[in-house]
Amino acid sequence: MDLDLIDGLARLLAARGLVTYDPTGASGDVFAEHMPAGPDSVVVLALYGGPEPDSRIPVDEPSLQVRVRGTADPRTSRRRSYAIYSALHGLTRTALPDGTWLVLCVAQAPPASMGVDANGQHEHTTNYRLTVGAPTTHRP
Repeated sequence: MDLDLIDGLARLLAARGLVTYDPTGASGDVFAEHMPAGPDSVVVLALYGGPEPDSRIPVDEPSLQVRVRGTADPRTSRRRSYAIYSALHGLTRTALPDGTWLVLCVAQAPPASMGVDANGQHEHTTNYRLTVGAPTTHRP
């Protein structure tokens, strides 16, 4: 489910004009779970943790981190982070382009600065709590 969910979120953000997504990973500016050396301005989607799943209901609640690297101007990554925040925070009852059912997406806080990387490029991050319809074979 993890890579399917990331793929669906990347496709959603691309459809809204916020990222350029290449499902093969050969180009574009949004990546799954790793920060590439280039291009300069990128978005990284990474799933992590979340509460213990309840085996009695067919949903999961993973956490999502959206990390945005921009330029030497902090406004670049901050603006892009807030555009993504506006698209995701409060999103509900949405079928993602990969077929995943997104019940709810809630930001844990607005975008925050991570400072600059080794090349002096500013980075911002936002963490989200997701509720996704993810039935597994052992659930009713």
